[in-house]
Amino acid sequence: MDIFALLAEKIIEEQETIIGPIALEQARKVPGLKVDWQKHEVSLQGNKTQILSNLVDQYKALFGQASVEVCKEAVGRYRTQLSSDQLPQALR
Repeated sequence: MDIFALLAEKIIEEQETIIGPIALEQARKVPGLKVDWQKHEVSLQGNKTQILSNLVDQYKALFGQASVEVCKEAVGRYRTQLSSDQLPQALR
């Protein structure tokens, strides 16, 4: 699986544990992010760094900085698999 898709999936999963089905609704609003949650498949089409950033921003717009911290925790152990310029600022 693509590392960006994995990060997006982990973010959505973690948000879902906290805010329930709203997490999936919000993820589906992010341009370039395709989600088939029944299969737990996520794909990104376009600038993957920007799409991840937009996903984090989507949750932040609704739930503030706390949701950003949840996103950071969700991707924590995978961060080292990306260079710092590939990882969105919000997840550093």
